[in-house]
Amino acid sequence: MSEFQGYYYNKTFRSYLLQFMAIFANMEVSVGKLDDTDPRLITVPIKNGSADRVVAAIKAENTQNKPIRLPLMAANLTNVALAPQLRKGVGQVKRDTQMPTGGIFPTDIKVVRMRMPVPYVATFDLSIWASNQDQHYQIMEQILMLFDPMLQIQTSDDINDWTRLTTVELVGINFEENAPGVDRRLIQTTLNFEVPIYMSAPVEVHDKFVQDIFVRIGAVNAASRSSEDIVADLDAQGITYDNVFTLSDIDIT
Repeated sequence: MSEFQGYYYNKTFRSYLLQFMAIFANMEVSVGKLDDTDPRLITVPIKNGSADRVVAAIKAENTQNKPIRLPLMAANLTNVALAPQLRKGVGQVKRDTQMPTGGIFPTDIKVVRMRMPVPYVATFDLSIWASNQDQHYQIMEQILMLFDPMLQIQTSDDINDWTRLTTVELVGINFEENAPGVDRRLIQTTLNFEVPIYMSAPVEVHDKFVQDIFVRIGAVNAASRSSEDIVADLDAQGITYDNVFTLSDIDIT
């Protein structure tokens, strides 16, 4: 038996964090003229705010004196809270019958069973660092135009995933800027977002379904008798099964 028997990890937190970061990917700001260089656009990188210490040390070339290139954005999952208001029931199971495109009826018919996912509300923080006010305003204006105050995202393309649509809501904005002359100029803004997320159990796929229905009709005394006694009585009378329904009775044209 595999040591992973019964183990299940769907990378839910990681998936939602990546989708959240994708909202702000490829954002650009305009930088001014420098020497003989015309004004141009530069991409504002975004990274996971909870970086691995080893990886961060390697990127910094194992020194704390390497300056950070600005502007820069960092995203982080900061909190997860229960969301009873989003529950659609407890222990509910959805059943669906599917057949893939090009499949053969009835061989390729599958019955999919899905348990009701457990809802939570995740809090994400987006931190923005800029070296001057102009770049800071450019980034902020582009982001605030996206949220009114909510944005809908799709987390997967799986047709069986009934949680693939969710929303990202902007719930807080915090400006922070150090005083000029006290320290190196650094403008920092933190945006707070709330995202409904769902913890989904594994999907069960079955290829067993009713293809034929057999019945026996006979006269027996069923009063206060068990099903085993009734079947034995029908056997004693020699009553055989009749196939009253088959797949050939279904018109699939």
